[in-house]
Amino acid sequence: MEINWRDRPERGGRRITRFYIWLSLTVGRRLARPILYGIALYFFVSAPAERWASQDYLARVLGRRPTLVQRYRHFFIFCTLMMDKIFFLARRTKDVSFSVHGVEIFESLVAEKKGFLLASGHIGSFEALRALGISEKKHPVKALIDVETSRRFYNMLRDINPEVVDSVIPLGQPGTVLEIREWIDGGGVVGILADRSMSGDRVTPVDFLGAPANFPLGPWLLAGMLNVPVVLCFAVYSGKGHYDAYFELLSPAANPERSQRVEHARSLAIQFASRLEHFCRLTPYNWANLLNFWAKTDESNE
Repeated sequence: MEINWRDRPERGGRRITRFYIWLSLTVGRRLARPILYGIALYFFVSAPAERWASQDYLARVLGRRPTLVQRYRHFFIFCTLMMDKIFFLARRTKDVSFSVHGVEIFESLVAEKKGFLLASGHIGSFEALRALGISEKKHPVKALIDVETSRRFYNMLRDINPEVVDSVIPLGQPGTVLEIREWIDGGGVVGILADRSMSGDRVTPVDFLGAPANFPLGPWLLAGMLNVPVVLCFAVYSGKGHYDAYFELLSPAANPERSQRVEHARSLAIQFASRLEHFCRLTPYNWANLLNFWAKTDESNE
């Protein structure tokens, strides 16, 4: 079964989504969270494609066919991550705690006023990572996002906190690369999800959880073109309102020769996939990509 993520509609009615956002922000995380059990059950029952993708992923990461409880747990953690995104964007984090690992890597680059790419993936919460930096205005992070694909959800996030608009760099716009360069040259941090390709992106097949999966080369070609360091980051949900945020230096600044750029990008994609797999095995239910990640690989656009 092959699923193109760009062809999947955004789930949930506009009014229902707005109501839950309003309810969550009104009553707070502790009272809004119990409702997630019903939402996760509805999602689990009504989304066969996502249910299949979850089962396929869990079988790979757990090394066995998942039980019904494990499959439901995956959906419930996914819904928890989506709920917490509301609070992170609204800067309402009093009911959430963090442990940060490897922050000295992040801090040292910021102290030297060196801009860099912050590469993450669809595991845990990228908004938690941004909340760590933006909430106190210490290390502002601008996220590179495909706004057009998620226009409805993006508009709702903008309603929650208008500052979101200022912390987003839209993908695919004429001035995107220039905006990224200017932000990084000023010592800024650009966050990017490096495990999902856009239409027309160059990809490379990489072994991931025992089978080849297409990983985009774009983030790594961009890092080489800008000659900036790449810091790997994941913020995973550990239960009871707690997140563990991990930072690792994936690559120092490098500007490979033109003839070596693709090979250099492929090397970084392989390293990224290896670390992503490590965190999937460490916290398997944090995987937030309920689509077929192991779609048919295609080396023709590498």
